[in-house]
This record gives sequence, structure tokens and C-alpha cells, in this order.
Amino acid sequence: MTAYFITPVYNKENLIGQVIDGIYKSTSETMDYKIIFVIDGCTDNSEPILKEYVEQNSLQDKVVFLYKDNVHEILSLNYALTYIKDNCNPQHDDLIFTIQDDVVLQEDNIDIIFKNLFEAYPDLGYVSMRIGANIHSSSNDVYESERIESEYGHWKNGAFADYTKVFYNELHIKEIVIRSPTCMLWKRYNELGFYDENLAPCGYDCHDISIRANIAGYKNAVYVMKYSSEIEWGSMRSNSESKYNPRIGEIYERNRKYLATKHKNYFESKQ
Repeated sequence: MTAYFITPVYNKENLIGQVIDGIYKSTSETMDYKIIFVIDGCTDNSEPILKEYVEQNSLQDKVVFLYKDNVHEILSLNYALTYIKDNCNPQHDDLIFTIQDDVVLQEDNIDIIFKNLFEAYPDLGYVSMRIGANIHSSSNDVYESERIESEYGHWKNGAFADYTKVFYNELHIKEIVIRSPTCMLWKRYNELGFYDENLAPCGYDCHDISIRANIAGYKNAVYVMKYSSEIEWGSMRSNSESKYNPRIGEIYERNRKYLATKHKNYFESKQ
């Protein structure tokens, strides 16, 4: 079994050293692993910082660098998943973690923990360590309800005040779960497919893959593990001059309508 950690990176020079350190120190010494960074249009020193860390810790055989030209998160994730499929001979029970470039893992032996989780709950689909909700459709749109957020989320900043806080080591089944961090077995990606590129560059891709997992008969879950991610760190591109920033609201609205249409039968079956 191998654990793969995928992180798209965009201009996080002040944080990316902590991100790779968190991944490296969260892995066990008993399971093989590979860390895949997708350097996606970076214009700062993120890549040199990562490469210096790799050199200092002799991780040349554990870390892969892929390159895209400012395509944002969904296409970056699919690029890494395609790399795994084409180059790594992944096995059905391999673990695929997605870690955003503003998330610092703080959990020892996270690969072993998730190996044991999927063995204990063989019907699990998509698992987030952060956010879960139920999802509904109305007037050609989608909306969430009964939302939960990990205790390691943004509570101290007053965000997610309408969410229910969930606590360390708890497992909560939810209709949809949202990254990051997330983990899913390779065989689920192989069966369900990768992230829907019609939703690119960003937004509601986790909702979509969660729904696909539900349709296939799996259960999605929030499993609360330790990590750090502050609002001011910003997720991919949120604190940048990216061309996507001014359009985020428009893109999200488009993607909600797309989901309502794509999964119309699913939503009607719930009524």
C-alpha cells in the first residue's frame, strides 16, 4: 500500500515550508508514500523552498514536482491523479490525500490511521478532515444544510458561525464533504472518475464527487484529524492577484447551477 499526498501550489513562499514539513512528519515509517506538488503558475519562491527542504531531508525519491501554467485547483488535482495512474502503478487500496497549500498537517502516522479507517469502514467514499454538509436543489441551484466543521477550522476568526463544531477523532457521515485535507482510496477514483473539469477552475468539485460516491452506494464522512489552517493564510490564489479572484462569485454560481442540472435525477430521488 502507498499513500499519495497531492498539493497544488500557488505563491505560498511564506507557508509552503510548513506545508511540506507537516506532510513529511505526518507520515509513518511503515508505509510507502509519495508527495506530489503541482507547481501551478508560481511566480514566487515556493518551488525553491520546497526543493531546499527535499534536499535537506534526502527526500528526492519521495517527492515529485509537476508543472502547470496557472490552471487552478481542479485541473491541478486531475493532473496529479493522471500522473499517478500513468506512472505509479497504483493499487486499489492506495490512499490518495489532497492537501491544499494553506494546510499544515499535525497528525502522527496519518497514513496508518486512514488505512485502518478504510479497513474498518469498507463502504466509505470521500473523506474530509474539515467540512461536511447535506445538499439540496431548488430553482436550478443547490444549497447546503446541517453543516459541520472540524474543531481545527476557523472558529477563532468567527467564520463558520452557523456550522456545528465537531471534535478530534470523531467520524460523522455526511452527504457531501469538502476539502481539505481529504482522503479517498484509489479504487474509488478509479470507479467514480476524477474531478469534473466542467467545474474548473474551482468550486463545488467536492460536492460533485461526493454525490457521485453517494450514487455508487458509498458513504462520505468527516473524520476529524489535527491540522492547522488560518483564514489569513488564504487557500489557493485567494490572497493573490490571480485572474480568477474577481470572478469567484460568478464561477461558484455557475457551478451550483451546473450541479443542479447534472445531478437532477439524484436530487429528485431524494424528494
